[in-house]
Parts: sequence; C-alpha cells; structure tokens
Amino acid sequence: MTTGDFPDSWKIVHITPIPKVHSPSSSFEYRPISVRPVLSKLFEKVLYHRVYSCLTEHKLIDKRQYGFSENHSTELAITTIYDEPLRNFDNKLITCSLFLDLSKAFDCCDHEIFLDKLYHYGIRGVSHKLFSNFLHNRMQCTKIGEFKSSYKRISCGVPQDSVISPLLFLININDITKASSFHTTLFADDIDLHMSNSCFNVLQTTVILELCKIDHWLRANKLSLN
Repeated sequence: MTTGDFPDSWKIVHITPIPKVHSPSSSFEYRPISVRPVLSKLFEKVLYHRVYSCLTEHKLIDKRQYGFSENHSTELAITTIYDEPLRNFDNKLITCSLFLDLSKAFDCCDHEIFLDKLYHYGIRGVSHKLFSNFLHNRMQCTKIGEFKSSYKRISCGVPQDSVISPLLFLININDITKASSFHTTLFADDIDLHMSNSCFNVLQTTVILELCKIDHWLRANKLSLN
C-alpha cells in the first residue's frame, strides 16, 4: 500500500475450462474459470474497502448504478425503469426505452482509459501507481488437468474472479450517464436509456441525436454493444 507495488507473482492466472453443458462439442460450450493466488485476493479485499469507502463518501458512483453497490438490487433497478413510463403515461407523454447490453464489457476495459478516469476521480500518486501495477503485466495460461498452455500477456480488461474487478468496472462505465440527455438506469453492464415527449416526431428526432452521443461514448471507451 505504501510503495504502490503489486507483485508480479500475484498476477499469474490459470484458466480452467468448465463445461456449460453435459457433453460439450466446441470451445464455446466451456466457461473459463480463473484460479488466482489467495494472497492477491486478500490484498484486493483491503484495497476494495478503501476505494469503495472513498467513492461512497464523496458520492462519486452515479446513484443510477444499481449493480455491485450496497443497498441496491435488480428489484430497485426494475422499479425505476417501470415507474417512469407509468408517470409519463399519466402525463400524456410518449416514452421511448432502449435496452443495451455491452459485449464482453469486463474483458474490453482499456487500461489507459481506466487509469485516466481513476486520476479524474482523485485516485492519484501512490494509489494510482498501485492500480497501474495491478492492471499491467498480467499473465494467464489455460490449465486442463496436468497440462498447461504457454503464458500469454493480458493487454486489456479487468481480471476475472477478482474481488475488486466489479468496482473497477463501475468506475469505468460511471460517466455514461453524462454522455447524453437520456434518463439512464444501469445494472453493471446492462443499460436502460429512456426519454419522453408529447410529440412523437420530436421524440424520434431527439432519440436519434442522443443515440449518436452514446455511440461516440462507446467508441471513445473502446466498448461495443452485444
């Protein structure tokens, strides 16, 4: 914590393929399970509580994010999405809702973009160096029984099966709520965008314009829709 170093030996991951179905016939029918050093998980747990306390104290995580957050749930997210169109209907407004699912969002997190965002949110100096060390120079191999593949370097994404990865992802996607004029509801990488207006033509034109802003945000963050 005081030096900002994350040991390279804690960044080596063994991926074990677990079948999703009874008799798998292709590699797509396996789920990759990461086996990581126990000491790394213990260190991450301490790091998680420190960063989460900082973010919540300064109210930096958008309140419209319902995933991986205390006192938030899928039920609250659904209630929020459900109530808004009902209120609009009572006020004789037309509502357009768009539901987006990011493709491999955890795996596509760009390290340099993410580190810039950490700096923006006030995580700087030694703490910033620690996260840079945590993300860079990660290695993984596939292990089946006694057989192991060669090690490959991981150049993007947050680590699988990591204690702190969900929180890092929330930081990475946090500013999408400010990218457009949509009313946004988030549950991790599942996104609901909705907008209302009394005139259908105005609503249609506005939605198209605001979607261009969302597209720009996705491209700038090197993320894509599923």
